Amino acid sequence: MSRGRELQTVKAMGLGAILAFNVFLFVPFTLYVGNLDEFIASFSTILTFYIRPAIFFIAALSLIGAFLTKSVFHRYLILLAAISLLFWIQGNMLVWDYGLMNGRGIDWARDSWRGWVDLGIWFGVILIAIVFHRRIGRPIVYLAVATFSLQLIVALVVGIQNRPVLAEKADKKFSTDALVEMQRFSSRKNVLHIVLDGFQSDIFEEIVSDREDGARFRSALKGFVFFRENLGVFSYTHMTIPALLSGKIYRNHMPTDRFIDKTIGGKTILNAAHNAGYEIDLAGAALLVGMYAKGSYTNAYNIPVNSHVTKPEYERDDSAKLLDLALFRLVPHFLKRHVYGDQLWLVQSLLSDSKYMQLQFFSHNAFLRQMKDNMSANRSTPVYKLFHLMLSHEPMVANENCEYAGRVLPTVRATVEIQAKCSLIEVIGLLERMKELGIYDDAMIILQADHGAWVQPAGLVGDGKPIVMTIRHVAQALPLMAIKRPGADGSLQMSLAPSSIIDTPATVASVLGLNEEFDGVSVFDLRPDEARERRTYTYEYSRNEWTREYLTPIQEFIVSGSVFDTATWRYGDQFLPNGIVKKR
Repeated sequence: MSRGRELQTVKAMGLGAILAFNVFLFVPFTLYVGNLDEFIASFSTILTFYIRPAIFFIAALSLIGAFLTKSVFHRYLILLAAISLLFWIQGNMLVWDYGLMNGRGIDWARDSWRGWVDLGIWFGVILIAIVFHRRIGRPIVYLAVATFSLQLIVALVVGIQNRPVLAEKADKKFSTDALVEMQRFSSRKNVLHIVLDGFQSDIFEEIVSDREDGARFRSALKGFVFFRENLGVFSYTHMTIPALLSGKIYRNHMPTDRFIDKTIGGKTILNAAHNAGYEIDLAGAALLVGMYAKGSYTNAYNIPVNSHVTKPEYERDDSAKLLDLALFRLVPHFLKRHVYGDQLWLVQSLLSDSKYMQLQFFSHNAFLRQMKDNMSANRSTPVYKLFHLMLSHEPMVANENCEYAGRVLPTVRATVEIQAKCSLIEVIGLLERMKELGIYDDAMIILQADHGAWVQPAGLVGDGKPIVMTIRHVAQALPLMAIKRPGADGSLQMSLAPSSIIDTPATVASVLGLNEEFDGVSVFDLRPDEARERRTYTYEYSRNEWTREYLTPIQEFIVSGSVFDTATWRYGDQFLPNGIVKKR
């Protein structure tokens, strides 16, 4: 190779390395540090997976540069420098908010202006770089080197600042200790509290009433009372969790994070149970476990996206997940949907043996199967287990055999019912195992949802014009609640008592005899014909809901009769950010 070719190769290699550092180091590191709870593998381990593709990436760009003519190579070098600058701009300045990626689909048509902004900047920078390459070529290359140096310095500073947590992550071995504790029940007193995210009450009723399969469900739910008229608190999970634990309602009167810390760290059923001698076990998606863990707990287990795989598979999947997130941040809006892959993700779907292993429905089902297969009753202290599971939640991915449907299905009543039924099958498998171990009868078991499932409720009546904004919001106000008290026997019963999610802590405290009083009442003290005004709240879901200081305006609705009769719904107050109340 001639001296000129060698020089071209070195220059191409340098700019190729800058691009590779963006894709495989700088952006992944930023995302990793900002989302530590989402990953099991250490960042150093993940980097080992990136070494080979990074080398291949750099080598390919270098090889191309080596065989170009001198005039073409000059443009090629400027193009690489321009793309590296665009990666920096897209990854640091054009960071559009797509919300929490927890199974909700992304409406790509909405805010499509972002794509035109991205496209305009990308096209403009590349066009200017190529057309005016003689005049601005060298400054662009220098600018690319400067931004690389800046990113390297920032990465080093962030690494030093986060050295303790990164070191702790690196020192952690793949361990099943937390999972083992989840599988161990008390030999004498247990509470199993399962929050089935998005399980709608009328869908539960339809499943257990089914002529063919309902008998198995009804038999497995011996001693349970199903509260058909249960009313939700919020349309979404975020502020339902504090209400479910404490009975307290968020009304935009203080910053959301301060309310969560104060409420969950204060008077809740978990803290009261812990004070009464119960060991508290928490399991669920990392973000939600982090909320529950702001109170008292003994063991906390973040169910991984792939909860049933080996250490090498964990490391591979964490690496693929982080690279997908990095690519999602680096590419312009119109290409992001191809990285996202309708919630299956580009790299993850290519590397995983089965695409569905990347979806929480299957990993959380696997968690329940692991619980059932390895369950024991050898703890001497009382145990309160709270699992928040994303089984009946979007995306809808299960077919009638409870296997991957091959794609993400539309969220309609038929698909929601299929997935909810598959979820309930895994739950009753756990209950049947408890019966085999002799710990079912004396346990308190709560099956409830935080909100409904977004689809037309069965049996909805009224004047045909729901008072809430849409049928979807009515459905979201209909979460499942079914409870078995210790010693309860007999067939599954249905109650028409006017219950609410805010009654959960008072019910638990009453049944367990906890020395704590909560807002709300025990659902078992409610009469079916009791006149009771209940309140539910809805608001426009914001893409940055989990990080914003306040929620969008919260609309209160007062229900004075059946939740299925829209004529009994009426508007209440509206709660604006910073404690401003618009009276009705």
